[in-house]
Amino acid sequence: MRKHLSQNKFALLLTGGSWLLLVLVVWLLPVSFSGYLQADHDTLFWYVLSQSGGVYGTPVLGILLCLLAASQQKGLKLRAQSFTVAFLFLLFTLGSMAMLNEYVIKPLAEVPRPSHQFLLGGKGQEASLLDTFYLQDAETRRVYLAEYLKKNPEKYTQISPVVLEHWVSEAGYSFPSGHSQNAFLLGSMLTMWLGLQLPRRHRPWLVLPMLWAVLVCMSRVALGVHSELDVSLGSATGMVLAYLFSFSGLLKRVFKVATHPEQYS
Repeated sequence: MRKHLSQNKFALLLTGGSWLLLVLVVWLLPVSFSGYLQADHDTLFWYVLSQSGGVYGTPVLGILLCLLAASQQKGLKLRAQSFTVAFLFLLFTLGSMAMLNEYVIKPLAEVPRPSHQFLLGGKGQEASLLDTFYLQDAETRRVYLAEYLKKNPEKYTQISPVVLEHWVSEAGYSFPSGHSQNAFLLGSMLTMWLGLQLPRRHRPWLVLPMLWAVLVCMSRVALGVHSELDVSLGSATGMVLAYLFSFSGLLKRVFKVATHPEQYS
């Protein structure tokens, strides 16, 4: 473990520091629902960032990591084998995390999304809507939300249409944030991988994957689809998994890490 710490100390500290920064920002600053109105200039920025940590951006970053791992091999056959092993590992890891989160942890926690509370958790007659909403399956919830918005368009004219559509599609429970788990897992793994590959003079580049991960988590809070607790614990889970993969040597074996000589100097 000491050897691993000495080889990749900067990357390990950077990932932990990024998580701490995220927690401080989302809990101490007014991030929640800060980018969901049409009039907000940063709404599209947060939406694009959020999508980059979901079903669109996560595969791209995962494939990039697999390609980087394969590029360390010589010959087409070895590169194909390396890419396949790394890809299957990420597919299994991210897939199992997503299924565990969506079908076990979230249903057990039963934490409503902030966006659902915003739409359905009003006073009077609307107070009961949120209680009955989660008794339905996910697809029925989406249909229900879409119909509810059509019947009450005057209430939500100031909200960005893309955000409203996102609120409808995100019909599950809130805790923990799957986007945050994926972002910090992939961001931390890429940072640790690059930390062993890049010479010391190129270490500033390690900030980029973690900056992306932090912003993805912030976007979930800014759009109102997750709370501060959701992203704090979700990102912590992803980071801890990345640490376990790194300290166990799995990161080196799966992604073919070759420590750069300058790491010892």
